[in-house]
Amino acid sequence: ATYGSEVAKGYGRALLVYYPLCFIYIFTAFPLFAWFGGGKGAVGIMFKHIARPAVVSLGTCSSVATIPTNMEEAVETGVSKDIAGMVLPLGATMHMDGSCFSCILKITFLFGVFGIPFEGAGLIVKILLVAVFSSVAMSGIPGGGYIGEYIICSIFFPTQMELAFPILVAIGNLVDPPATMINSAGDYVVSFLVSRFVDGKDWFQKVLASRNA
Repeated sequence: ATYGSEVAKGYGRALLVYYPLCFIYIFTAFPLFAWFGGGKGAVGIMFKHIARPAVVSLGTCSSVATIPTNMEEAVETGVSKDIAGMVLPLGATMHMDGSCFSCILKITFLFGVFGIPFEGAGLIVKILLVAVFSSVAMSGIPGGGYIGEYIICSIFFPTQMELAFPILVAIGNLVDPPATMINSAGDYVVSFLVSRFVDGKDWFQKVLASRNA
């Protein structure tokens, strides 16, 4: 009622930053992880199998709901069932890179809304730590991010809680689908890295050799 269309413009600018960065991360970091974890040929296989977990996570906005699809794709890729059974459920509650991105977006957005100076290495370190630790509370069920948003308000905006929390909820609902997609699809990619350290750096080449035999 006070700001009118300026509210939509503010949210729109935030999303114009967040959405492209999500896809930049997917198409830069994920291939690097897959290449390091599986070596030659792993990147192509990763992109072939990552689509289903990405679509399921977008539709459900839940990392836990994506576990069965992630398990199927990981095993089809050649990741052992033992590794997939350990990495993917743990990743659904602990591997939250997309949620970390959204947490930083929310904090910086509110700094701008309330006119708080965003400066100093100490503040940046504090924001990064809050993003990492609070994102663990955002996993599992749809809407779990409300817990993390309350944590953000308590730490950075305790005197503006009644204004800050609704703004964070609104942003959270807008960025939750791509954040969950990064979280869940990233769990599948992490299984490549764990396989390298458990089964050896040539594990993927052995899988390919066994299929071509």
